[in-house]
Amino acid sequence: MNRFKLYISIIIIVLSLHACESFEDIPLNLATEDYMWDENDATGEIASKWVTDMYSQLPAGYVRLNSMPLECVSDDAVPSNTGNASWNVIRGGYSPMATFDDNWTNAYSQFRRANIFLANYKRIPFSDPSLPKYLEAEVRTIRAYYYFELIKRYGGVPIIGDKAFEATDPELLSLKRNTFEECVNYIVSELDAVTDNLRPEAPLSSRGSGNTTTDGEDNFAGRIRPTIAMAIKAKTLLYAASPLFNEKPIGGGQNSLVGYTTYDKSRWEKAMLAAKKIIDLQLFELEADRYIFCTTRVNREIIWMRMGIKSPQLNYPRYMSPVGYFTDGTNRGQGYVSPTQELVDAFPMADGSKFDWDNSVHAANPYANRDPRLDQTIFYNGARWLRRAVETFENGQDKPNNTALIPNQTLTSYYAKKFLANDAEKTACTAVHYHPSVQAPWSVIRYSDMLLMYAEAQNEFSGPTPEAIEYVRMIRARAGIQKGVTGKEYGIPDNINQADFRQLIRDERRVEFAFEEQRYWDIRRWKIVENTYGKPLHGLTITKESSGVLTYTKKEIVTPYFSEAMYLYPIALKETQVNPNMEQNPNY
Repeated sequence: MNRFKLYISIIIIVLSLHACESFEDIPLNLATEDYMWDENDATGEIASKWVTDMYSQLPAGYVRLNSMPLECVSDDAVPSNTGNASWNVIRGGYSPMATFDDNWTNAYSQFRRANIFLANYKRIPFSDPSLPKYLEAEVRTIRAYYYFELIKRYGGVPIIGDKAFEATDPELLSLKRNTFEECVNYIVSELDAVTDNLRPEAPLSSRGSGNTTTDGEDNFAGRIRPTIAMAIKAKTLLYAASPLFNEKPIGGGQNSLVGYTTYDKSRWEKAMLAAKKIIDLQLFELEADRYIFCTTRVNREIIWMRMGIKSPQLNYPRYMSPVGYFTDGTNRGQGYVSPTQELVDAFPMADGSKFDWDNSVHAANPYANRDPRLDQTIFYNGARWLRRAVETFENGQDKPNNTALIPNQTLTSYYAKKFLANDAEKTACTAVHYHPSVQAPWSVIRYSDMLLMYAEAQNEFSGPTPEAIEYVRMIRARAGIQKGVTGKEYGIPDNINQADFRQLIRDERRVEFAFEEQRYWDIRRWKIVENTYGKPLHGLTITKESSGVLTYTKKEIVTPYFSEAMYLYPIALKETQVNPNMEQNPNY
C-alpha cells in the first residue's frame, strides 16, 4: 500500500468511526500528507484521529476466530457446530500455507502507521504542549503491545524500530528475525521510555462506584495511561519468564529465535516486581460484582479496556444462549459454544476445595455448592436463566436431539454464559457489550490479572509467601468462596507448598479468566499442552428418568492433535517465500 492510499484508508476508517465535520467537508483527493499533518491545526485534531484509528484496530475477543471464542481451540471448549472451521484447528489443520489467528500482517501494518505518525507529528504546532507528548507515548505503547502479541505467537520477529517501509522497499525482502531476548528487551525499553510521558492516571473515584450499568466518569478512559504501559511490561516479562521461553527452546538445540537458551530464575523476579509496582499504586480494586464486566466499560478493576462503541446489543446473548431459548423463528438461541467437562471440573467447591467425581456427594449433584463463578460462566443442567431451569439432559428443551430442526446444540451438555448479565429471574435478557458490526468494547487487562501474575511469579521465584497467598485469597473472596477456618482461608492452606500453589494458581486463572483469551495462551507458556489439550476432552451425557432422577455419564468429545511445533505459530509461507532471510519456526 503506498503512502497516499494509506492516508485515504485511515481517513475513511476515521470517518466511519468518528464522523467529523472537517473530514466530511474535505474532498478525498485533498486527503494528502500535508492535510494529515496540517501545520495550521493547532488543536492537533486531525493527527489525534490518526491515533484514535490505531486504538480502533486493537483486537477484541468474543467470537473473533471463525465466529467462535479463541477458547474453542483450547481445552476449555469446542464449537457446537461440528462444521465450524475451528474444528480444523482442533485437528491440527494449520501450517505455513494455511495459518489461523495470524496477526503478522496486521501488526506490521500498525507498526507502519505508528512510525508514520512518529515521523510527522512534530510538524503540527500543537497549542497544548502536553498533547503531542501524550500522543507519541500512546503510539509507542500500542506499537510495543503489538510486538508482545507477535512474540507470544512466533517468538522473535524482525524489529523495525521507527522506520516506515514503503511497499517497494527492497529492505523488506531481506529482514531477519531478531532473537526472542532482543524483542523482549525492545518491548520493555520502549514501555519504560514512555511511561512517564503518558496521560496522568485517573483517580480510583472516577472509575466507577460499583454500579453494574453505569460507566465511571473518566473522560479519557481507554486512552493509555502509565499503568497500562506498566501492565503490558509485566505481561511481557511474565511470558518471558515462563517455561515455553525460559527453558530449553522448542525444536531442540540453542535456537535463540524462539526463546532464551538458558534458564534464569531472575526473570520471574522481574515479572513479579513489575506486577507488584502496579498493585502498590492502589489505583484499582476488585469489583464486588463480576457481572459488571458485561455492561460497563469503565470500572475500578479494568486496567485497560478497548473502549469500542458503547452500543449494548442482544446479539451475544442469542449467540451463546441454550437452544431452547428465544424460539421465535430465526432468533432462536444459537448455543455457539460447548464448554468442556475439564473446564467445569476446574471450578472448586464453595469452600475452595477441589470438585471430585469420586466423591459420591459431589457426583450425585455435581453443580451444588460450587464456586459461584461456575454459574456466571457456564449454562449447566438445572442452572436458572430467564425464569426457567436449563435442560441439557437428553431430549430436554436445550438438548432436543432434533438435528434437522436445531443442527447446532451442545456436544458436552454445557453452553457458555460468560459476558452475559445476571438474568436468572428476568423475563428478558440484558443487552451487553458485544456488537456484530461495530468495534465492541473488550477488557484487555484486569487488576485481578496483576494479582495472579504476582502470585505466580513470586511462587516460581522463591515459593509461596503470605502476600502471594493473600492475593489469591482476595480473588476467591470476591468470587464468593467461603472463608472457612483460620489457616486455610478460602481453601488455601497457609503452609501450601510450591507445587500445590502452582497448580492452584493455574486453576484459579482458568476459572477467573474463562473465555477472556487467557487459557489458550497460559497452557502454551506453561508448556503443558500435551497434558491438557493434547489428550481427550470430555462432556457429559445426562439422562432423566421418569422419576426425575438424573444420571451423569462422562463421554469423550475429541482428542485434539498437538505436536511440539504447535507451541509457536508457523510464519506464513507468503513471508518466507519472498524473504529468504525469514527463518521459519522449528518443525514447520
